[in-house]
Amino acid sequence: EQPKLITEHARVEQDTTQGGYAHRQLFELVQNSADALLESRKGKSILIRLKKEFLYCADDGAPIDEEGVYGLMFDRMSNKRNTSAIGRSGRGFKSVLGVSDAPEFYSRSVSLRFDKRRAEKRLAKIALADSYPALRLPEPIDPHKERDKDEELGELMSWATNVVRLPLKKGAFVDLADQIRKFPPEFLLFVDHVRYLTLEEEENSREFMLHRKDGELIFDNDNRSARWKRFDTVHSLSADARADWHLNNDSGDMLIQWATPLDSLDQPGHFWAIFPTSNASLVPGILNAPWKTNEDRQNLLAGPFNHELIETAAALIAANLPKLASQDDPARHLDALPRKKEAGDTEQIELLRNCLIKNLHEREIIPDQSGALRMATEVKYPPEKLTKDRQEDKKPFKHWEAFPARPMNWLHHRAITRNRLARIDRFFESAAPRATVPEWLEALVKEKQCESKLEGSRAAVQTAASIPKEVRLSIRRFGNIVLTAAGTFTEPDSKNLFLPDESPNGEEREHRVHSELVSDTDTLEALKVLGLKPPSANKRFEKIVEEIM
Repeated sequence: EQPKLITEHARVEQDTTQGGYAHRQLFELVQNSADALLESRKGKSILIRLKKEFLYCADDGAPIDEEGVYGLMFDRMSNKRNTSAIGRSGRGFKSVLGVSDAPEFYSRSVSLRFDKRRAEKRLAKIALADSYPALRLPEPIDPHKERDKDEELGELMSWATNVVRLPLKKGAFVDLADQIRKFPPEFLLFVDHVRYLTLEEEENSREFMLHRKDGELIFDNDNRSARWKRFDTVHSLSADARADWHLNNDSGDMLIQWATPLDSLDQPGHFWAIFPTSNASLVPGILNAPWKTNEDRQNLLAGPFNHELIETAAALIAANLPKLASQDDPARHLDALPRKKEAGDTEQIELLRNCLIKNLHEREIIPDQSGALRMATEVKYPPEKLTKDRQEDKKPFKHWEAFPARPMNWLHHRAITRNRLARIDRFFESAAPRATVPEWLEALVKEKQCESKLEGSRAAVQTAASIPKEVRLSIRRFGNIVLTAAGTFTEPDSKNLFLPDESPNGEEREHRVHSELVSDTDTLEALKVLGLKPPSANKRFEKIVEEIM
């Protein structure tokens, strides 16, 4: 009735195989299998097998139905809308034409073949054209005959519900082998109904398995295990976002997921639309959502739809970031705070950063000395002088935190690393001012009862003495941290404070270190490191003169 549709449909297939889908055959086949598994209660497995003559994709999901066949044949007529299925447009399967002229689909319900040459002969009778579509004219095939001729097909059909077999074009093997080697197995993180994924290339095999344990996703990947956490939310689109979405007849509920590897939280990840896009993100792991992308699903587009999803993703990240902390490392989640701004950051990255800053400023995110999380404004922060150039020297902080009666409203010691402090400074600037050295040391002796004054002074003195010498020499004041014989605290100033001695002027209690303080060997050595000595004869004489005058 409309012969010109022959050329139109042929060009749609050409655009798919020559454009962004040109090297996505594995993605699309695995995606279709995952959707078949979604409809099956028992199915859990997907297997890709590459041989010299054929590529096979097998799964034990639900058999294909009539609407599924239409989805293979036509463009943008997938039956998978309004579901949790991955594929939505029905275009991805057409990518197989880039590697095969006669793709075959074997299922328990129906088996069929698309044959480019056969389609050309039939359609040429209607109208002559420069090219002809291949996927509009499926023909039924006998699976038993084909199974008897192909041992690999027979083995797969013994357990699989669906098998795609692609007779390969010349040169297709190399490209598909490369796709197998580069296939991102993290795909399994977002398909709870798929447990096993196997990719075979001749004698080489990649096997992946996912299981849950103690709230974590344990991902067995090429003989290695990795621990992940995943957080989900569903966002209902506004009218503006729905109008910006090409599938605006759907329900408007969008699933957004953040999966992050617990062992590498300091490495930025990527935006995914079930499979990786070319857009890096600020946060570790994978930010997965049905982003609006260009035709090949590689780049996020501007507009209200993605804008809303990014705002929702930022709220999801902020709400769940504290859950990445652990008992051993209450500051571990700080590694996941976004990196600094860089040239070339996209509009989406900038939006995500700004939304995260807004969300995180309203949450308890900073660990105090007890490991509890507080607002950034509720925590005190260590002196920059002790963290700027000597990140590797933890002695002062170890002494400080070893004091049981230390105040708890200070930053946890596990957060005092170069990267974590930089992230705090970057994200909470005015909300996280650094203390001075005297403020930090005096925190150990302030508001203490008489019986604990001695212990507080010991902790503060030993902490001050543990500061590296080159840094210590640049510090003008250490604060009033030394307990005197008079029961007061004073600066460790060698001109006005002395170690106790047996001199007749021992009654000058405010100028003498408390005797019980020096009875502790470690504290006595620390006081000497800070420059304190017994008074010399000249000092005694000067004091006598001062009293007389």
